[in-house]
Amino acid sequence: MADAAVAAAAAAVDQTAAVDPDTAGDDSGTPCAVDPRYTDETTQGLRTDIAAAWTAARALAAVDDVQMCLADGKRSRGQQQATFDDYVQKYGAEMAAQYVLPPEKSAHVLGRAIDVQPYAAYTWLEETDGRLGFCRIYDNEAWHFEYDRSYTSGCPVRLPRPTA
Repeated sequence: MADAAVAAAAAAVDQTAAVDPDTAGDDSGTPCAVDPRYTDETTQGLRTDIAAAWTAARALAAVDDVQMCLADGKRSRGQQQATFDDYVQKYGAEMAAQYVLPPEKSAHVLGRAIDVQPYAAYTWLEETDGRLGFCRIYDNEAWHFEYDRSYTSGCPVRLPRPTA
């Protein structure tokens, strides 16, 4: 089964290697081929097991004619703070807190979260129900997934939003 092969490949990679929260992720991805409103970043800065699992999941999705784009992956503390500040400026603190976490609480800073686009891609990944190690974490962010090898036996209960 292909799902098992993906899980095995990701598990074979050292999952204990922490990423530097101050190392930036790719902020200059190319346009997503199937929807240029989004970017397609490299896996730069993600933990090696997560990068391997993403690459394998992307290949599996392609077999189903689904192209997945990594709209956002690893962020440094500075990148996360800038994103948080931008949301506060545009939408106010209360609304920003529903979509963006400060750096000390963000899984993007730890290199274990990804934002997947377009719609067909993130719905495909959600339908794997964690078998590939990726789970949707928040009800209000359909594109946001976090990786944990333990998710291969099922996703945790989703939270309504990041601040919940």
